[in-house]
Amino acid sequence: MPAKKPSKVPKIKRVALKERRYKRTPWEKRAKIIERYIKMVFEKLAREGKLSAAHHLGHVQRVGFYAMKYVEFLGKNPALQIQARIAGLTHDRIRYPTEKIPHEEASARFMEALFAKRYGKKATKQIIEAIAEHGSLPPLSRVGKNVIRDAVVFADKFFEANGAYIAFRRAMFMGERKDRIEEAKRKGYDLSTEEGIQKAAIDFTLDETNKRIARFSDLSKIPEFLHPFVKYQVQWQIKLRDALQRREPSIVNLVTYCFKEGLKPAKQRRPLDEVIRSYKPIGKLDREFKQEALRYLRGELWEEFVKRVKVP
Repeated sequence: MPAKKPSKVPKIKRVALKERRYKRTPWEKRAKIIERYIKMVFEKLAREGKLSAAHHLGHVQRVGFYAMKYVEFLGKNPALQIQARIAGLTHDRIRYPTEKIPHEEASARFMEALFAKRYGKKATKQIIEAIAEHGSLPPLSRVGKNVIRDAVVFADKFFEANGAYIAFRRAMFMGERKDRIEEAKRKGYDLSTEEGIQKAAIDFTLDETNKRIARFSDLSKIPEFLHPFVKYQVQWQIKLRDALQRREPSIVNLVTYCFKEGLKPAKQRRPLDEVIRSYKPIGKLDREFKQEALRYLRGELWEEFVKRVKVP
């Protein structure tokens, strides 16, 4: 008699078994999978010249790290900590120059299909909400409702987009921006000369810094327990502004160096982290900025946060 063929598992049952296996995966392993995935994606985008000084692999890695540390700081369970890290790693998954919808929404849509199959409804909802809403501070009445969202927003705004590190990032990003290049032409800055590059670097970095100081100096929209750390971070921006206004030589040198890097064709630009590490200070003030930026890159800025902030 011919051997019996093994019975096939119905497709619906196979899908259910697969989803149950996904849901049993430890959160630590899920985070490692996502980190490998994001690293592969961003390395590919870098080769294609689609990344900027403001948004690159180091950016999402550190937002993920600081988001995780924030949830840990609040004393929440390890699963929530890892979920915050995953949300931070993927919050800028779609960040292309040709975006037709807000990148927050695009990233959330892209990642939701992957998460919904693997993470369960509750975790997926919180992570996707964090990605979709990371572009602006939550109303004070909503702080604490979704700590993953809070963690990603605060990591993105108060760690990545503030402090001394931002002096390097902002100046390089100003050199990358097409609207600023057009503005330089209108103002008569010849970007083929050192003088023109320096004028543009000072002008545009100072203009953007004034906007950021105004935005983050309004503490009424920021949770009170974060005020001491936000003030600390804003003080670095005030130092940057004041130094540029008086044309302090070492800070002029710093922003010119970074702006010039931003002017290079996308595929020739070095990663921002490399630019910061390669910068050679010429004075006391730019040395202080570099030292503080390196503390941030090493993850040590968290120590400053813990010193200044009390658990709410």
